[in-house]
Amino acid sequence: MRKAAAILGLMGAVMIVAIPAIASDIGSIINNKTERDNFQLIHVDDLAKLMADSNVHVHLFDADGPQVRKTEGMIPGARPLSSDSHYDVAQELPSNKDAKLVFYCHNLH
Repeated sequence: MRKAAAILGLMGAVMIVAIPAIASDIGSIINNKTERDNFQLIHVDDLAKLMADSNVHVHLFDADGPQVRKTEGMIPGARPLSSDSHYDVAQELPSNKDAKLVFYCHNLH
């Protein structure tokens, strides 16, 4: 549990920078032109609360590449995406369109 808290703590600053780039890419992947995208930034503390709440089911995805995962680790419970740049949305994301999805990566670009 201490390791998970340490990883979450280190991710705090990274999530704020990385999420907008990923959210934008996901919006273009699913080509959602008729509805406004419902993306929002969350802080690492908010993610920790969501993960601790047994009434909330969050799908957590690690968008890092394999080498980054090897050196930086993963948040426990996260699913690695098959690629850090291209992946099959229909196969890797839940079919429930109302599911809560959280994506993170260590890359600042």
